[in-house]
Amino acid sequence: MRTKPLALIVAFACLLLAGCKKDAEVKMALTDFDSFTNELVKRVDSASGPAAGVDDAKKYFDSKKAEMTTKMDTLKGIRGYQVSDETRKMMESSLVDDAKKIANLQVKYMRTSMRDATFKAKLDKLTRDYQSLFKM
Repeated sequence: MRTKPLALIVAFACLLLAGCKKDAEVKMALTDFDSFTNELVKRVDSASGPAAGVDDAKKYFDSKKAEMTTKMDTLKGIRGYQVSDETRKMMESSLVDDAKKIANLQVKYMRTSMRDATFKAKLDKLTRDYQSLFKM
């Protein structure tokens, strides 16, 4: 008779402990977000011209925005006690690196931006839209 309540308590405690650590979920979201960022940069860099690349990257961004917003919301909702220190550090460095990749597009295409106001406006919009994913 006493075995059933004890077994239930042990099972409940295990569920609570397993639910606290979300390392795998965070790592999956970071991998997806990193792939998304790399694809944006690749689309700008590999196009026939920078303007066409920004247009293509913007279309891709718009098609994935809802999915990436959900993943970013998941990351924003993570509290320190829910992940290991290693995962928390990985999350911080990965997101900073991804933001730098997008910001570096503005540096890389500065010359084009200075000559073409339309291109500059499109690249600025893409950068702002990407950065909006990080807003709390």
